[in-house]
Amino acid sequence: MDSLDPALIELLLSLDSITTGTEFRAWTSRELQTVFPHGAFVCGLLRIHPSGIAPLKIIGANFPTEYIQKLKQPNGLFYSAVIQSWLLCEEVQLIDGGALSHKNLDPLWLKHFKASGLQNIAAHGVMDYSRQHASYFSFHQIPGSLGELHRLKLRILVPHLHTVLLRVMHKNRGATPTNRTDRKLTTRELEVLTWVCDGKTSTEIAAILGIARNTVRNQMQSTLIKLRVNTRSQAVAKALKKGLVPNRQPDSRLGDF
Repeated sequence: MDSLDPALIELLLSLDSITTGTEFRAWTSRELQTVFPHGAFVCGLLRIHPSGIAPLKIIGANFPTEYIQKLKQPNGLFYSAVIQSWLLCEEVQLIDGGALSHKNLDPLWLKHFKASGLQNIAAHGVMDYSRQHASYFSFHQIPGSLGELHRLKLRILVPHLHTVLLRVMHKNRGATPTNRTDRKLTTRELEVLTWVCDGKTSTEIAAILGIARNTVRNQMQSTLIKLRVNTRSQAVAKALKKGLVPNRQPDSRLGDF
Protein backbone atom coordinates (compact mmCIF):
# COMPACT_ATOMS: atom_id res chain seq x y z
CA MET A 1 0.00 0.00 0.00
CA ASP A 2 3.00 2.32 0.53
CA SER A 3 3.50 2.80 -3.21
CA LEU A 4 -0.13 3.96 -3.55
CA ASP A 5 -0.01 6.52 -0.76
CA PRO A 6 0.92 9.57 -2.92
CA ALA A 7 -1.82 8.76 -5.46
CA LEU A 8 -4.35 8.13 -2.71
CA ILE A 9 -3.50 11.38 -0.92
CA GLU A 10 -3.78 13.32 -4.17
CA LEU A 11 -7.11 11.64 -4.86
CA LEU A 12 -8.52 12.56 -1.46
CA LEU A 13 -7.37 16.15 -1.83
CA SER A 14 -9.14 16.38 -5.19
CA LEU A 15 -12.45 15.78 -3.41
CA ASP A 16 -12.28 19.22 -1.79
CA SER A 17 -13.29 20.94 -5.03
CA ILE A 18 -16.46 18.89 -5.61
CA THR A 19 -19.71 20.75 -4.89
CA THR A 20 -22.28 19.25 -7.27
CA GLY A 21 -23.57 15.81 -8.14
CA THR A 22 -22.37 16.24 -11.72
CA GLU A 23 -18.84 16.93 -10.51
CA PHE A 24 -18.97 13.97 -8.15
CA ARG A 25 -20.13 11.60 -10.88
CA ALA A 26 -17.40 12.87 -13.22
CA TRP A 27 -14.80 12.42 -10.46
CA THR A 28 -15.75 8.75 -10.01
CA SER A 29 -15.41 8.23 -13.76
CA ARG A 30 -11.99 9.93 -13.99
CA GLU A 31 -9.87 10.59 -10.90
CA LEU A 32 -11.14 7.66 -8.86
CA GLN A 33 -10.24 5.23 -11.64
CA THR A 34 -6.53 5.77 -10.95
CA VAL A 35 -6.85 4.22 -7.48
CA PHE A 36 -10.06 2.18 -7.64
CA PRO A 37 -10.81 1.15 -11.25
CA HIS A 38 -14.38 0.08 -11.95
CA GLY A 39 -16.93 0.04 -14.75
CA ALA A 40 -20.11 0.99 -12.88
CA PHE A 41 -20.89 2.90 -9.72
CA VAL A 42 -23.88 3.93 -7.63
CA CYS A 43 -24.23 5.66 -4.28
CA GLY A 44 -27.00 7.20 -2.27
CA LEU A 45 -28.46 8.31 1.00
CA LEU A 46 -30.81 5.70 2.41
CA ARG A 47 -33.57 5.70 4.99
CA ILE A 48 -33.41 2.45 6.96
CA HIS A 49 -36.65 0.57 7.68
CA PRO A 50 -37.15 -2.84 9.30
CA SER A 51 -38.52 -4.27 6.03
CA GLY A 52 -36.23 -2.54 3.53
CA ILE A 53 -34.64 0.72 2.52
CA ALA A 54 -35.94 3.95 1.01
CA PRO A 55 -33.45 5.69 -1.31
CA LEU A 56 -33.59 9.42 -0.60
CA LYS A 57 -30.99 10.47 -3.17
CA ILE A 58 -29.15 8.39 -5.76
CA ILE A 59 -26.32 9.17 -8.14
CA GLY A 60 -24.45 6.76 -10.37
CA ALA A 61 -22.38 6.21 -13.47
CA ASN A 62 -23.03 3.43 -16.02
CA PHE A 63 -25.42 1.85 -13.54
CA PRO A 64 -28.59 0.09 -14.87
CA THR A 65 -31.70 1.75 -13.46
CA GLU A 66 -33.81 -1.26 -14.43
CA TYR A 67 -31.89 -3.29 -11.85
CA ILE A 68 -32.85 -0.78 -9.14
CA GLN A 69 -36.50 -0.96 -10.12
CA LYS A 70 -36.46 -4.77 -9.82
CA LEU A 71 -35.44 -4.39 -6.17
CA LYS A 72 -38.61 -2.48 -5.33
CA GLN A 73 -41.07 -4.33 -3.10
CA PRO A 74 -44.88 -4.01 -3.00
CA ASN A 75 -44.64 -1.76 0.07
CA GLY A 76 -42.56 0.78 -1.88
CA LEU A 77 -39.30 -0.06 -0.12
CA PHE A 78 -36.25 -1.63 -1.78
CA TYR A 79 -34.44 -4.84 -0.87
CA SER A 80 -30.81 -5.69 -1.69
CA ALA A 81 -29.17 -8.76 -0.17
CA VAL A 82 -25.76 -7.05 -0.12
CA ILE A 83 -27.06 -3.87 1.51
CA GLN A 84 -28.82 -5.97 4.13
CA SER A 85 -25.58 -7.83 4.75
CA TRP A 86 -23.75 -4.52 5.15
CA LEU A 87 -26.40 -3.24 7.57
CA LEU A 88 -25.86 -6.26 9.80
CA CYS A 89 -22.10 -5.83 10.18
CA GLU A 90 -21.22 -2.41 8.64
CA GLU A 91 -18.14 -3.99 7.07
CA VAL A 92 -16.88 -3.75 3.49
CA GLN A 93 -18.76 -6.15 1.19
CA LEU A 94 -16.67 -7.91 -1.47
CA ILE A 95 -18.31 -10.41 -3.80
CA ASP A 96 -16.52 -11.80 -6.85
CA GLY A 97 -18.74 -12.67 -9.76
CA GLY A 98 -17.59 -16.27 -9.82
CA ALA A 99 -18.43 -16.73 -6.15
CA LEU A 100 -21.97 -15.35 -6.32
CA SER A 101 -23.63 -18.74 -6.59
CA HIS A 102 -21.70 -20.02 -3.58
CA LYS A 103 -22.83 -17.21 -1.29
CA ASN A 104 -25.86 -17.55 0.97
CA LEU A 105 -27.75 -14.84 -0.89
CA ASP A 106 -31.45 -14.32 -1.59
CA PRO A 107 -32.18 -16.27 -4.82
CA LEU A 108 -34.47 -13.63 -6.34
CA TRP A 109 -31.98 -10.84 -5.66
CA LEU A 110 -29.18 -13.04 -7.07
CA LYS A 111 -31.19 -13.61 -10.26
CA HIS A 112 -31.69 -9.87 -10.75
CA PHE A 113 -28.04 -9.11 -10.03
CA LYS A 114 -26.72 -11.69 -12.49
CA ALA A 115 -29.04 -10.31 -15.18
CA SER A 116 -27.80 -6.75 -14.57
CA GLY A 117 -24.31 -7.35 -15.97
CA LEU A 118 -22.71 -5.70 -12.94
CA GLN A 119 -20.48 -8.80 -12.48
CA ASN A 120 -19.05 -8.18 -8.99
CA ILE A 121 -19.46 -5.96 -5.93
CA ALA A 122 -17.23 -3.89 -3.68
CA ALA A 123 -19.39 -1.83 -1.34
CA HIS A 124 -19.25 0.06 1.92
CA GLY A 125 -21.12 2.85 3.69
CA VAL A 126 -21.49 5.08 6.72
CA MET A 127 -24.35 4.82 9.22
CA ASP A 128 -25.55 7.91 11.08
CA TYR A 129 -25.72 8.05 14.87
CA SER A 130 -29.48 7.42 14.96
CA ARG A 131 -29.09 4.32 12.77
CA GLN A 132 -32.03 5.52 10.70
CA HIS A 133 -30.04 6.85 7.73
CA ALA A 134 -26.92 5.71 5.91
CA SER A 135 -24.81 6.60 2.92
CA TYR A 136 -23.86 3.65 0.73
CA PHE A 137 -21.31 3.34 -2.07
CA SER A 138 -21.26 0.37 -4.44
CA PHE A 139 -18.69 -0.34 -7.19
CA HIS A 140 -19.05 -2.95 -9.93
CA GLN A 141 -17.33 -4.39 -13.01
CA ILE A 142 -14.03 -4.21 -11.14
CA PRO A 143 -11.15 -5.81 -13.08
CA GLY A 144 -9.35 -8.80 -11.60
CA SER A 145 -10.10 -10.61 -8.36
CA LEU A 146 -11.34 -8.75 -5.32
CA GLY A 147 -9.14 -8.92 -2.24
CA GLU A 148 -7.91 -7.26 0.91
CA LEU A 149 -6.45 -4.30 -0.97
CA HIS A 150 -9.93 -3.43 -2.24
CA ARG A 151 -11.25 -3.74 1.30
CA LEU A 152 -8.56 -1.42 2.67
CA LYS A 153 -9.09 1.17 -0.06
CA LEU A 154 -12.84 1.32 0.59
CA ARG A 155 -12.29 1.68 4.33
CA ILE A 156 -10.11 4.71 3.58
CA LEU A 157 -12.16 6.21 0.75
CA VAL A 158 -15.77 5.84 1.89
CA PRO A 159 -15.71 8.24 4.90
CA HIS A 160 -14.40 10.93 2.54
CA LEU A 161 -17.00 10.07 -0.11
CA HIS A 162 -19.67 10.31 2.59
CA THR A 163 -18.51 13.85 3.41
CA VAL A 164 -18.69 14.87 -0.24
CA LEU A 165 -22.17 13.37 -0.61
CA LEU A 166 -23.45 15.41 2.34
CA ARG A 167 -21.76 18.55 1.01
CA VAL A 168 -23.42 18.10 -2.38
CA MET A 169 -26.83 17.63 -0.77
CA HIS A 170 -26.37 20.57 1.58
CA LYS A 171 -25.35 22.88 -1.25
CA ASN A 172 -28.30 21.77 -3.35
CA ARG A 173 -30.73 22.29 -0.49
CA GLY A 174 -29.31 25.71 0.27
CA ALA A 175 -29.58 26.72 -3.36
CA THR A 176 -33.27 26.00 -3.71
CA PRO A 177 -35.48 29.10 -3.55
CA THR A 178 -37.97 27.23 -1.35
CA ASN A 179 -35.47 26.55 1.40
CA ARG A 180 -37.38 28.65 3.93
CA THR A 181 -40.56 26.65 3.38
CA ASP A 182 -38.58 23.40 3.54
CA ARG A 183 -37.24 24.28 6.98
CA LYS A 184 -40.74 24.84 8.34
CA LEU A 185 -41.54 21.16 7.90
CA THR A 186 -40.11 18.72 10.41
CA THR A 187 -38.14 15.66 9.31
CA ARG A 188 -41.14 13.42 9.99
CA GLU A 189 -43.52 15.73 8.12
CA LEU A 190 -41.22 15.73 5.09
CA GLU A 191 -40.98 11.95 5.29
CA VAL A 192 -44.76 11.52 5.39
CA LEU A 193 -45.19 14.07 2.60
CA THR A 194 -42.69 12.17 0.45
CA TRP A 195 -44.68 8.96 0.78
CA VAL A 196 -47.93 10.83 0.07
CA CYS A 197 -46.32 12.12 -3.13
CA ASP A 198 -45.49 8.49 -3.93
CA GLY A 199 -49.21 7.68 -3.79
CA LYS A 200 -49.29 5.89 -0.44
CA THR A 201 -52.34 5.95 1.83
CA SER A 202 -52.17 6.79 5.54
CA THR A 203 -52.44 3.07 6.37
CA GLU A 204 -49.58 2.19 4.02
CA ILE A 205 -47.38 5.02 5.32
CA ALA A 206 -48.05 3.96 8.91
CA ALA A 207 -46.92 0.41 8.06
CA ILE A 208 -43.80 1.61 6.25
CA LEU A 209 -42.73 3.99 9.01
CA GLY A 210 -43.86 1.81 11.90
CA ILE A 211 -46.12 4.47 13.41
CA ALA A 212 -49.85 4.79 14.12
CA ARG A 213 -52.21 5.81 11.33
CA ASN A 214 -53.46 8.72 13.44
CA THR A 215 -49.87 9.94 13.74
CA VAL A 216 -49.61 9.98 9.95
CA ARG A 217 -52.85 11.94 9.70
CA ASN A 218 -51.68 14.43 12.33
CA GLN A 219 -48.37 14.92 10.55
CA MET A 220 -50.18 15.48 7.27
CA GLN A 221 -52.64 17.93 8.81
CA SER A 222 -49.73 19.93 10.19
CA THR A 223 -48.11 19.85 6.74
CA LEU A 224 -51.29 21.15 5.07
CA ILE A 225 -51.33 24.09 7.46
CA LYS A 226 -47.66 24.91 6.95
CA LEU A 227 -47.97 24.69 3.16
CA ARG A 228 -51.16 26.76 3.25
CA VAL A 229 -53.20 24.22 1.27
CA ASN A 230 -56.45 22.41 2.00
CA THR A 231 -56.05 18.91 0.54
CA ARG A 232 -53.43 16.21 0.05
CA SER A 233 -53.61 16.70 -3.71
CA GLN A 234 -52.79 20.38 -3.30
CA ALA A 235 -49.94 19.48 -0.92
CA VAL A 236 -48.51 17.02 -3.45
CA ALA A 237 -48.74 19.54 -6.26
CA LYS A 238 -47.03 22.23 -4.19
CA ALA A 239 -44.35 19.85 -2.89
CA LEU A 240 -43.47 18.71 -6.41
CA LYS A 241 -43.55 22.23 -7.82
CA LYS A 242 -41.34 23.63 -5.05
CA GLY A 243 -39.01 20.63 -4.86
CA LEU A 244 -39.73 19.94 -1.19
CA VAL A 245 -39.47 16.15 -1.49
CA PRO A 246 -36.87 13.91 -3.13
CA ASN A 247 -37.66 11.97 -6.26
CA ARG A 248 -38.61 8.46 -5.10
CA GLN A 249 -38.05 6.97 -8.53
CA PRO A 250 -34.46 7.20 -9.85
CA ASP A 251 -34.64 8.59 -13.37
CA SER A 252 -33.16 6.84 -16.39
CA ARG A 253 -29.94 8.85 -16.15
CA LEU A 254 -29.31 8.44 -12.44
CA GLY A 255 -28.78 12.15 -12.71
CA ASP A 256 -27.43 15.06 -10.77
CA PHE A 257 -28.52 16.05 -7.27
